[in-house]
Amino acid sequence: MGTVEKKVYFFMGTTAEFIKLAPVIKEFKKQKIKFKVITSGQNPINFDDLKGYIGLIKTDIALKEKPRKSSMFSFVIWAFQSLFEGIISLKKEFQDLNKNNSYFIVHGDTVSSTIGSLIAKFHGFKLAHIESGLRSFSFLEPFPEEICRVINMRLADILFCPNQWAINNIKTFKGTKIDTKQNTLIEAFTWAMKTNKNLDFKQKYKKYYILYIRRQEHLYFQKEWTGKIINTILNNAPADLNCLFSIHFLNKDLLPKNLTRNRQDKLITIEKLPYTNFMKLMSQAEFIATDGCTNQEEASYMGLPVLALRNRTERIEGLGKNVIISQDNEHIIKNFLKNYKKYRKRPIQLNERPSTVIVDYLLNH
Repeated sequence: MGTVEKKVYFFMGTTAEFIKLAPVIKEFKKQKIKFKVITSGQNPINFDDLKGYIGLIKTDIALKEKPRKSSMFSFVIWAFQSLFEGIISLKKEFQDLNKNNSYFIVHGDTVSSTIGSLIAKFHGFKLAHIESGLRSFSFLEPFPEEICRVINMRLADILFCPNQWAINNIKTFKGTKIDTKQNTLIEAFTWAMKTNKNLDFKQKYKKYYILYIRRQEHLYFQKEWTGKIINTILNNAPADLNCLFSIHFLNKDLLPKNLTRNRQDKLITIEKLPYTNFMKLMSQAEFIATDGCTNQEEASYMGLPVLALRNRTERIEGLGKNVIISQDNEHIIKNFLKNYKKYRKRPIQLNERPSTVIVDYLLNH
């Protein structure tokens, strides 16, 4: 580490970012390296979700929170406000730092991560981007995440990639590329699966599958498409399975009103669950139909059949194995629902500890 202590800042705006950054934060705590957490205000972050894994974590610096229920317009306004607030209000925090010996860490592809990247570069930090190199190669899916990720990777000084495929995707990008072998997500996931071992959702819901639709492009710009997909799944899923529909204020109006009585009785809405509980819920499901690529990766660790409600995905985990991309094709969807059992695969084990690769590199460079 040298004689001068490094200064480390984590910038995040969602619980999903925190879950994937948690193994890195835990490694810093293990090595007794001080750090600060800055939150963008994009969403409330449930630090307590991983308290058993990482201990007590709190926000050191909080930017203005986004309104809980916001329109796309108000979201854009918040994003610019958060960016300018961060640039201005953090000036005093950063003014006496040795920027060559300090790191600003962001994760993935959220709007918050791009706000953090821009703040870091404005103030002259070395920027580290975790989960780098993932690409769908379409700026419209996922939107705006694909755009955000590319901006982050262009700005980053150090790009921590979860596999060689990701590194190959950014060969022409500047910055040092480090292969962490696996995603940091698998470390938090492995801990979650060992927690609440006696939690039995099958006792409550019997045989079930999960329907999870939260993508912004689907709920804001493609409502008709999304409603059609939901209707197709609910009417063609095996009749003996309950459907656990993850409800959200943007998707609750998309549930069909004309289901048969039998299908309606099989539809159960569920609220957002803590991370460990949702992983248990997924692990006991028959399959998951989701537009979330993080769910795709988590399901690949479980070997759980996945109907990815996308035309493109920025991850390779499970493709050609347990994951089928729907491509807005009813035939593909119906075929998966009829034959989902053949897509169940063996679970994947934690073979590497990406967090140690990341922290060791940052402390020695």
